[in-house]
Amino acid sequence: GTVFVVQWDKVYLQGKEDLGSFTFQAALHSSGRIVFGYEEIPVPVLHISASQHPVKAGLSDAFMVLNPSPDVPESRRRTIYEYHRVELDTSRITNRSAVEFTPLPS
Repeated sequence: GTVFVVQWDKVYLQGKEDLGSFTFQAALHSSGRIVFGYEEIPVPVLHISASQHPVKAGLSDAFMVLNPSPDVPESRRRTIYEYHRVELDTSRITNRSAVEFTPLPS
């Protein structure tokens, strides 16, 4: 009752399955702490092609707006507006590593 954990198991990069699978998790604590845990990172994150697999690691404040798409009346276009971002140094994401964000007292 004090933590919510989401884990991604055996995630492969599309078209790069031979590199191995990734396993990682995000833990949201009732105290406000957020912990990202990286169990299996088979290839350095810096070596992942940003054009094929854009990697984002960190936290951001954002909101999403759904707008009708002029091309397809039944669909909606998703626009995400981001106004704060804390990015992790992806060179530090390795097997069995973790990053902890601790909230400010305010």
